[in-house]
Amino acid sequence: MKRVLCISRKGRRWKVHWEKEREGDTYGQKGNAILVAKRRVAQLPEGAVAEIRVQKTNGTFQTVWTYGKDAFPPE
Repeated sequence: MKRVLCISRKGRRWKVHWEKEREGDTYGQKGNAILVAKRRVAQLPEGAVAEIRVQKTNGTFQTVWTYGKDAFPPE
């Protein structure tokens, strides 16, 4: 199962949260939020598949990093 870690704008701050979760930590700079997101994904168990997505100004999300090996085609 692929996990998605989102970085979204909350006022003047950046929130890091797992997809479908409303709560998350906020950071003053986008770069700091990205560093935290990378660390969180790196701490997932071996074999886990995850993406980090950053929210664009139009509200959509752009996949910025993918971690792990996503089997294609799926087994």
